[in-house]
Amino acid sequence: MRLVKLLLIQSLWFAALWMTIPGKAQASSANEIVISVSVSPDSPFVSTLVFEKSHPLIRELKRTPTIPAKISSEWVRAKMKINGRDLIYDYHGQLFDVKKSRQYLLSEEMKRSLEFLVQTVEKAHFGQPVPWDKVKHSFGRMKYATVIDLETGERFSVQRRAGSRHADVQPLTRSDTHIMKHIYQGKWSWKRRAILVEVNGIFYAASMHGMPHGAGAIQGNDFPGHFCIHFSGSSTHRRIEPDPSHSLMILKASGSLPQAIMEAEPEKLVGYFLTSLNEHDAHTLRMTTAGTPLPTFLHDIDSVRKPEEIRPSDPDAPMIVDIPVRVEYSLRSGKTGAGLWHFLLMRSAPWERWQIIDVSA
Repeated sequence: MRLVKLLLIQSLWFAALWMTIPGKAQASSANEIVISVSVSPDSPFVSTLVFEKSHPLIRELKRTPTIPAKISSEWVRAKMKINGRDLIYDYHGQLFDVKKSRQYLLSEEMKRSLEFLVQTVEKAHFGQPVPWDKVKHSFGRMKYATVIDLETGERFSVQRRAGSRHADVQPLTRSDTHIMKHIYQGKWSWKRRAILVEVNGIFYAASMHGMPHGAGAIQGNDFPGHFCIHFSGSSTHRRIEPDPSHSLMILKASGSLPQAIMEAEPEKLVGYFLTSLNEHDAHTLRMTTAGTPLPTFLHDIDSVRKPEEIRPSDPDAPMIVDIPVRVEYSLRSGKTGAGLWHFLLMRSAPWERWQIIDVSA
């Protein structure tokens, strides 16, 4: 468990910040504000901020009017418990009462206060998207680091042995290898995962895959080779451009992915969909589709390859657009195929975000 203590002195109130995994949740009282952040709603790895004395927000909330509203579970930015109520804070800066399905009509001052508190937790929970050109100096060859899986909170130690465009690393011990394999549900995989890499007290946003390959030189660690960790701007051995799957996971590890999805143009959003489908990232898929159920033909997809570029959407279609993408795919059964998939995207107004509302083959 990564443990962080943070003191915030403002208007004579006190806060403590820590990161927890299952079984470490903190109880709250009526005069506390509890704010929790995780990479996805179902992630057991959580950062929690607790204000242990009365805070002006508690009094303000009692006076704030509410209206009936639907809560979108795909866009939960933070979970809160204020004045004994279970609340949701989303990426639009809106606050909802979960049990009553109501939205608070926040004043501008309350919006600023909540945003400050949530950002405080996010800065501790997520990693810094530092470019590889800088990271490779602090995480030099033969240096050690701690890898933290952002979904589960599990951590293990590694040593960087090689790599010029990214870090080629190996688990230090047999125990570290066991933890890494447990993160991948006991089976080595090329699938990418969002991680934090701690080097000398700095937590970098990064991405790893889980497949031993190539040479390994650490005796007794039961790891047959090395694996790769990518940072912002990293690339694979075969190409100069960053790998899309690693890039998506780095965005996720830095806490920037939801905002990137909200601002994405249609062709970019389709790219995020196909990348998250390839990586079996269910939460990111739900964000690109606003929770629309996936067509049944996608349920058995094991991996999918998209073209280098997706055809730009029609600039003369401001509200709805169809994007055809020719893909190659593998099924869980081992069979392979190729075809033209059509993505139908829509937004409710020119200033609203795009959403994928249908996928057909």
